[in-house]
Amino acid sequence: MIAVVTGGSRGIGVAVMREMTARGYDCRDLSRTSGFDVGDEESVSRFFGELKRLDVLVNNAAILELAPIIDMTVEAWDEVIRVGLRGAFLCSRAAFRLMKPGGTIVNVSSLSGFSGTDKFPRMSAYVAAKSGLAGLTEALAVEGRPMGIRVNAVSPASVATEMGRMAGIAQDPLTPEEVARVVCWLATSDSAPLTGANIRIDPPARG
Repeated sequence: MIAVVTGGSRGIGVAVMREMTARGYDCRDLSRTSGFDVGDEESVSRFFGELKRLDVLVNNAAILELAPIIDMTVEAWDEVIRVGLRGAFLCSRAAFRLMKPGGTIVNVSSLSGFSGTDKFPRMSAYVAAKSGLAGLTEALAVEGRPMGIRVNAVSPASVATEMGRMAGIAQDPLTPEEVARVVCWLATSDSAPLTGANIRIDPPARG
């Protein structure tokens, strides 16, 4: 089974790579591919064009630019959207062209992009990217259903990662491993009834 994970060099991505490898997947971390740019069409097409098969895609790549909206530059805004949303579109499009029935895409969104939850200042670009990713998940699930391809998302609360510390909003953060287990469950046949779902992940009770 071949799995591709974007943003696999740190945080949630590292935990997903470890968990999937432990479950027997042959995992490909795009961040370790020379010259790969998740938001660049040619780079994505070149990488996926070299694959013979693909069973699981985890769209995890994201960046965070903290700035009040009045100080947010167009360049910073565009880069957050380019990595977190355009990258997921490009990789998902490539995955749809490769996957056979049974293929699975899992998008790592965020509680920041979950409708009705509290939002925090200086995170407008990130919230927009994650909200867009949640909507993309639902749209791709509709297109994937007749092809036998499932598309779901996870929306974790604060996670104990570098990005979570940058945001500065973690009270009782999830561990990357807790998120990774849910991601990997969505990649297996145990979650076969689900497609188009966006699963909210809150920290479990501690102690």
